[in-house]
Amino acid sequence: MEHIRPLIIKFIYTAAITMIFLSYLLIPAVPMGSSLVIALVVTLVLYFVGDRYLLPRFGALPTAIANFIMAAVILALAGPFVRQTIGTGAILATAAVTGVAEWVFYRYVRGEIGTAAEGGEMASAPDFFGGGEAPQESEERGGDHGEGHEEKPEE
Repeated sequence: MEHIRPLIIKFIYTAAITMIFLSYLLIPAVPMGSSLVIALVVTLVLYFVGDRYLLPRFGALPTAIANFIMAAVILALAGPFVRQTIGTGAILATAAVTGVAEWVFYRYVRGEIGTAAEGGEMASAPDFFGGGEAPQESEERGGDHGEGHEEKPEE
């Protein structure tokens, strides 16, 4: 269930991008149903490879660049599926806008999740992506935990 929210958001903007670039701007146009199937495949691959695997390891910008490359490969392989040639310009333009949208989405997620309350550090596996818990605070910040922590009285 934790994957539903980001997948829906990602599918909405990916479908909009593929429909605009492939169904409306490309001549001859890719059928609308084919654009939606391509958007679904792009969404699933970019989410599970990009968001779940690459993003926690490399950060937003390298992951967005990798998503651009993956989207371009998927769109190039989609040509035989739609039984027409999708030009290189259309592939690169659609993949580039998708990569930029991914980067904006990652910035939105960071703003949505925010920073840890006292630490000021970004959580390594945000709950938005269904990751684990936020990093625990260190014992130095948390107060007296009774494990060899002594406070020195002021003199």
